[in-house]
Amino acid sequence: MANIKAEPKKTGQLNMAKETIKSVVVDDVDFMRATLKKVLDGFPHIEIVGEASDYESARKVINDVKPDLVFLDIDLNGLTSIDLLNEINCEPKIIFITSHPDFAIKAFELNAVDYIMKPISADRLKKAIDRVIELNEDQEKPTGGDGFDMENEERFKPDQIILLNFDSKLTFIKIQDINYIEAFGNYTKIYMNDGKLSITYNSIKNWDSRLPEDVFIQIHRSTIVNLLNVAKIEKWTNDTGRLFLKGIEKPFEISRSYFFQIKKKYKV
Repeated sequence: MANIKAEPKKTGQLNMAKETIKSVVVDDVDFMRATLKKVLDGFPHIEIVGEASDYESARKVINDVKPDLVFLDIDLNGLTSIDLLNEINCEPKIIFITSHPDFAIKAFELNAVDYIMKPISADRLKKAIDRVIELNEDQEKPTGGDGFDMENEERFKPDQIILLNFDSKLTFIKIQDINYIEAFGNYTKIYMNDGKLSITYNSIKNWDSRLPEDVFIQIHRSTIVNLLNVAKIEKWTNDTGRLFLKGIEKPFEISRSYFFQIKKKYKV
């Protein structure tokens, strides 16, 4: 029995978007992939640019085509696809489609757009895809809302001063005084050297494009750290790494792809 319910395309089913959303479908059951793609045909802004049936092929196709969106099954022939997100070199939005409820909390910690339990319907997919479109439109907004313009292509200088919001109060800070940055849904958490926290309406991608490259490095799809505060880096399992910041006991995970890039750039 199919684990997905196809429904006829409805008029006005999807809000208009400026461009198509390049998407990849990942499921280890051939029939499920075919059925999901058939349902997605009813969404004019979804363009299927690749598919995969197992962990390794999923990693390859995502890294090759760099999609905007991935429809991702949790169980891929016994391997957990959540781990896959640490091994890709792009930042697509993720909609999990699965029979396993146990990974929902972890999925949303990784900023998944949605976590849909099988069987699903076109109406359920519509809600998730509409959410993707909303997020895309939000990311196109020209200002960060915190006293600086993310549309400006110039990188910040380490001693450059910007305004961040701390406890509803705007405060001037120097870029070099940022300790690390973490993704937080549509926002980012900015942790300062003095322990203060600011939450900004910007993506990790936007921060990475503006921060000085000689001071900050991205170590995970959801984390950027200040190189000046790094105490040590060590190898970890499956070609990943762990990074320790001064004064913080808990290590930060370095994903496989970023660990490779760091070693290539800095190792002598």
